[in-house]
Amino acid sequence: MNDELRIFLARSKLRIKVLQELDEKPQIASFLAKKIKKHREVVSRIFLDLQKRTLAICTNPKAPSFRHYKITDKGKITLKELRDLEF
Repeated sequence: MNDELRIFLARSKLRIKVLQELDEKPQIASFLAKKIKKHREVVSRIFLDLQKRTLAICTNPKAPSFRHYKITDKGKITLKELRDLEF
């Protein structure tokens, strides 16, 4: 994991939480938002940020709503590296 990516994730525990949730199973923003008690717009923005950095991918990008996101291999590796950094 490069320094830019480490800083991106370290600046928001919520990004890490969303990535962890994606590691458990693919998610839809509205359902995940309810689960973690955040606004859907916040979760959607995080999904887009994770996708931009290839940590997550939208499996149905042409859908007008209910877009499913899942973690990528890079996202899984990054999450493992973050866990290894924790004491």
